[in-house]
Amino acid sequence: MDRIGRLPMAVALGALFNPLNSSMIAVALAHIEAEFHVGIAAVTWLAAGFYLAAVVVPPFMGALADRLGPRLVFCAGLVTVAVTGLLAALAPTFPLLVAMRLLQAFGSCATFPAGMAIIRAKQDGRPPPRVIAMISMVLTASAAAGPVLAGFLVTLWGWRAVFLVNLPLAAVALVAALRWLPELGRGAGRQAWLPRLRPALLATCGQYALVNVVFYLAFFAVPLWAQRSARLPAHVAGLLLLPMAGLAIVVTPVAVALAARAGLRVVLVVSSVLLAAGSCVMFLVGPVGVVLVATGLLGLASAFSQFALNSLVFVHADRRDTGVAVGFFQGSRFVGAAAASSVTGVLFDPSGMGASGWAMVAASVAVLVVGAVLPVKTSDEEPRLKGQPTP
Repeated sequence: MDRIGRLPMAVALGALFNPLNSSMIAVALAHIEAEFHVGIAAVTWLAAGFYLAAVVVPPFMGALADRLGPRLVFCAGLVTVAVTGLLAALAPTFPLLVAMRLLQAFGSCATFPAGMAIIRAKQDGRPPPRVIAMISMVLTASAAAGPVLAGFLVTLWGWRAVFLVNLPLAAVALVAALRWLPELGRGAGRQAWLPRLRPALLATCGQYALVNVVFYLAFFAVPLWAQRSARLPAHVAGLLLLPMAGLAIVVTPVAVALAARAGLRVVLVVSSVLLAAGSCVMFLVGPVGVVLVATGLLGLASAFSQFALNSLVFVHADRRDTGVAVGFFQGSRFVGAAAASSVTGVLFDPSGMGASGWAMVAASVAVLVVGAVLPVKTSDEEPRLKGQPTP
């Protein structure tokens, strides 16, 4: 790998822990509940608590990165992920498991804002599309692959393996970070802990939250339906979400090319249409093949939405506040995840996924409306998207 590609790869390796751990837990919940006998309402705190922490923590971690140095915060986050993964796997009681899960959220929330602050500083402005595309692919694929990986881990070694897998992954990411991430000066001149929250930045975060309502409804509803209604084993239930990961990786270059040719607004509208189409297919779920069609459409949507929205953060965020602005953006993912978790608890029907489908369609329509009016460029940044030099 050349020197230019090492930096985004190191950031991507560190950033994958947040979406990965947010989605792996969906397959493990039933097994954890059975071991500790705490009931469904209690066991869902392993998901909901993580999401609530992930809403609040990323802006704080981004601010720490801007003040103390992003490389330090990035590496500290990886160490926290590894330690809490080990302690969670060894937890003898359910309250201790929940506590370690919450601390794990703190560590996993540190890497993305810190890493993107490094990238923007080294690029001296908005990162090029290929860098954003690489990181978007890793984030999307890790979230969608989480249930697949967790299904095999739970089937082979039990639910504790879902936490233990963080150790080797964090070790690899830490080695890459120590070798490839540059040391930057501290942002000692910064006075504010919050960025300049431009309306367009808030709108981008709001749309990202809505997109993740749709994705996380699928992450929860599909494995639950597969295990409880279709009587499929955990690893097969997780495989039903594999198209979301595979297609997100394959199609992201198409999103980059479409953005360069037609602009980010077209990419946002395409992603919204695909989200709505995948959501509508959920009404027809019964045969397993229909589930794969739904998750495939959502995977296509993910490729377009992740690239476009990750790009827009750098359009609308002040350069001095990249870490905390990206932290707000990361937190908005879990606003959507928390909403999806709550909706799943209320609307899930073992006989089908129609109720979840209605919620997904409503969120998809909202995404389409916001995408149609969301500002997508500024006069000094848009040429960078198309590979042209800035004036």
